Amino acid sequence: MDADQNLALMEYLADFVTPDRKTRIEAVLAQRTRYLTVVAEDFHNAHNASALLRTCEALGIQDIHIIENFNTFKTRRGAASGSEKWVTLRRYNSDTEDNTAACLTKLRSQGYRLVATSPHGQALSPEVVPLDQKLAILLGSERDGVSKQAQNQADLQLKIPMVGFIESLNVSVSAALCLYTLTRRLRQLDVDWHISDREKQELRLDWFRFSARHSDRLEQRFLAQHNG
Repeated sequence: MDADQNLALMEYLADFVTPDRKTRIEAVLAQRTRYLTVVAEDFHNAHNASALLRTCEALGIQDIHIIENFNTFKTRRGAASGSEKWVTLRRYNSDTEDNTAACLTKLRSQGYRLVATSPHGQALSPEVVPLDQKLAILLGSERDGVSKQAQNQADLQLKIPMVGFIESLNVSVSAALCLYTLTRRLRQLDVDWHISDREKQELRLDWFRFSARHSDRLEQRFLAQHNG
């Protein structure tokens, strides 16, 4: 469908979405961002994958880029609390190309600074990572962390300062701590971190589809009426 048809469909579905849900959708759209995005490289634990989606959705991060070189990104039913409906998953799982390189090259071309999480080296804490440019936070597998390839392509390293004997945290816990700090800082800055009106329109239609009962039948009825 073209843009005009999508707009007409959205207006049609709006009649089947409760006023409270529409108010909630507008409030959430106002806080959504693509200025900060997340890359999950070869996650294999469904609980951690689910927790990551839940964290991103709760903090207003719309896009999660999923690299599947060796492991398939799977969520645990119920653990993500339905958050996968409200975020955009961008998968890189080609059998014929380097998925890590494809993902990071695309993000860099879109103006993102690549920031790899690492418990070692001269890494910056979330409180001081520069936010003058869009950020892509790279998270690695539970066992091996961010791959050497991704680390080499990263512009900066990020770590959570710790004072105990343990030098690392569970990846979903690390993600939550880093992303909370970064999103809180971002919303206090004078930068345009919001998604565009066009992006809001696209998400609004998707979310109306999720919110209206029997939306697939409603959409079929709409198309039948408008396509003759």
